[in-house]
Amino acid sequence: MPSLPPVKRFLSNTGVKIYRIPCQVFDNLSARVYLLLNAGLPTLVDAGSGLGHSTRQILDGIEAVRVDFGENVRPADIRCILISHGHIDHVRGLPELMRHTPHAQVAIHPLDRETVASRREHNILGAARLNGFLRQAGVDPAGRATLIEASPFHGVPVEDVAVGLTLEDGDQLDGLRILHTPGHSPGHVCVGVGNVLLSGDHILSQTLPQQWPESTAAYTGLSHYLESLDKVFRTPGFELTLASHEQVIHDVYGRIETIRAAHRRRLERLLDLLRRAGRPLSTAEIAEQSYPEVTGFRAVLAFTDVGARVEYLHQRGNIHVANLDDVAKNDETVCRYEVA
Repeated sequence: MPSLPPVKRFLSNTGVKIYRIPCQVFDNLSARVYLLLNAGLPTLVDAGSGLGHSTRQILDGIEAVRVDFGENVRPADIRCILISHGHIDHVRGLPELMRHTPHAQVAIHPLDRETVASRREHNILGAARLNGFLRQAGVDPAGRATLIEASPFHGVPVEDVAVGLTLEDGDQLDGLRILHTPGHSPGHVCVGVGNVLLSGDHILSQTLPQQWPESTAAYTGLSHYLESLDKVFRTPGFELTLASHEQVIHDVYGRIETIRAAHRRRLERLLDLLRRAGRPLSTAEIAEQSYPEVTGFRAVLAFTDVGARVEYLHQRGNIHVANLDDVAKNDETVCRYEVA
C-alpha cells in the first residue's frame, strides 16, 4: 500500500477551515476527501471507495483533525456528506462511512443521484449503455463482455443510501457555492468556498479527467466538459484549487488553458490518424491504434475516451460516416469514419 501524505489544513478568505484527508481508493490510485468546518454544520466532501482501508483512512483523518489540529469534531458530528460526483471512488464508501456518521445527510446533484440511491439500477442500465456503445464502436461480443466485466458497472453493488439533499447549480449552502460542471459525470459539481475551489475530478493538476461519450450517459461528453471548463473560467476569484486527486492548483485559470490545449492536441492526433489510415476506421480501430497495449479497466477508459473524441468531432462536422449507405440498410452496421 503506497504511503499517504498527512492531513493538511487550508483556510478560505471566508473563514472556512478545509481539512484535506487522503485515502487509498484503488491499489494504484489515492484520493482526497475534505472536511469543512465553519461552513454551517461539519461537512465532508466525498466518501472514498470503501475498498481496502479507504474508510478507515478517512475516519483516522477526522481523528487527526481532532488530535493534531485541536478541532472539537468527531465522525458523529458530521451533518452532511456532499458528493462531488457519482463515480465509485467517491461514493462506494458511503454505506460504511454513514455507519460512523449517523446524523449526516447525503447531498448530490440529481443527475448523479441514482449512483447512490439506486445503485443496482445504475449498474444494470450503465452496462447496457456501455454494451451498446461498444457494439456500435465495432467491438466483437467476446471483447464487449471482457470490457463490461472490467467496467465500474460490474460486480455486486453496495447497498443504496438515501439522498437527503439535491444540489443544483447556483445553490448557496452556508457559504458554499455549487457549480454544476457536467462532463466527467452527468451530475459533477465543483464547490466554491470563498477564494478556494473544490474541483472534484473536473480539474486536476496533471491528468486530463476521463471523458465518456454521451451515448453511455447523458451530460457527459467532451462538449459538456469543455462548456463546464468555460463556466469555471468565467467565475472569478479562485486563488486556490483543491481537487480529489493529485496536487494543489495555484492558478486554476492557467490550468484550464492548459487542459483546453491538451484536448485540441488530442483531437488533432485523432484526425491525423484517420488521414494516415488510408481507409475509414471504426471507433474500436481508432482506440486500438491509439492505445495498443492497454487491458482491463484501462482498456474501458481508452475506448470511452476515444469514443468521446470521435463523437465530438462528428458533432462538429470534422469527420463523417463513410459507410452511411450500409448503416441505412442495417442499423447493426459498425460506423466507419473519415475526415470530412
